[in-house]
Amino acid sequence: MKRRNFIKITGLGIGGAALASGLVSCSDPTPEAHFGWNGPTNNDEDIRMRVLAYAILCPNPHNKQPWIIHLTGPASFNLHVDPDRLLPETDPVHRQIHIGQGTFLETLAIAASGLGYQANITYFPEGMYSNTELVSKPVAAIELTPATELKKDLLFDALLLRHSNKREYDHYRLTRSELETLRDAHQQRSGYALTVVDSPQGKTRLVEVLTEAMQIEVGNPQRDRETIEMFRFNDEEVRKFRDGFGVAQTGMSGMTKFVAERFFLNRKEVERDPTEFGKQAVDMTRKVAESTRTFAWLSSTGNSRLDQVKIGRDYCRINLQTTVMGLAQHPMSQVLQEYEEMTALQAEFKQSFNIPESETVQMLFRLGKAAPVAHGPRRLVTQLIQSV
Repeated sequence: MKRRNFIKITGLGIGGAALASGLVSCSDPTPEAHFGWNGPTNNDEDIRMRVLAYAILCPNPHNKQPWIIHLTGPASFNLHVDPDRLLPETDPVHRQIHIGQGTFLETLAIAASGLGYQANITYFPEGMYSNTELVSKPVAAIELTPATELKKDLLFDALLLRHSNKREYDHYRLTRSELETLRDAHQQRSGYALTVVDSPQGKTRLVEVLTEAMQIEVGNPQRDRETIEMFRFNDEEVRKFRDGFGVAQTGMSGMTKFVAERFFLNRKEVERDPTEFGKQAVDMTRKVAESTRTFAWLSSTGNSRLDQVKIGRDYCRINLQTTVMGLAQHPMSQVLQEYEEMTALQAEFKQSFNIPESETVQMLFRLGKAAPVAHGPRRLVTQLIQSV
């Protein structure tokens, strides 16, 4: 059987993994069994480590985990962007990376509330830099203070359950009540716009836009290689790197996963000729978009680094809220990327949905229902921590 036919028959979804545009305790005795998704252990007495064990579970672009922690006190630390964990081809101005700083901060704050602490967050304590550069300054300074009167955030219990679901959905359209719940939860904490599209006409146009965006992305060898670099072809790579994504995140498991990874997936072959990988990415993009009836995006009138970080916090809460509601969520933000080849399609997308040219759509995602998929692996907390 040819590799491409096996992929199509089994629904392997290499392209689905390529869509991933979604910390473990330092005293973890069996880290490879769960790759961080059991949260901190009872042996962790350091509140910083306990909070960080949750924070690393946040959604982030390509599961790059682009964070560095500088410990500054017994209950304080600074968050920095890791300059060695960027996506220069698909995220050339590091907008998505900064959204990933926001998801980290929101998860951290929610975790702190569940552990009896308040996370006091100061954004860019040494000054904010422009949205076209990356400067070696902290994104945030965090101080954890005991807060016995602080109520546990209602989303705390979803922290270990949340994931980005890249499966095909079951064509479920969110009800008016579900949309109201999402909007109300969002508006209580955010000043940024949440737009929902669930009309047949809107869906048809989005399927076209999202599919074409993926065609543009994989049409460039450097961008394609950037995604392939983060794809984990087998369990050995997952254990070695503890980041990225693979077939498990598209829903494949058991014997099918074993056979696919053992006999039909080969990094050297794909890197030598990524043509089929790219075709599958486009095919899977169309399929997952066609299986979805409700899409949404977050947009801002400004596009500063602070806007991006705050949008990340909002996106994280939406993902946790949909988890509580039993819904699936998956970012599909290729059309929002800032490289030159995407400019024309991005303008068409905005025009199609009457989005002002001056606004920045920061996150575009789909919502629906689907069986859960495996969590993406996370590194150890200690791998984030660097000396000042």
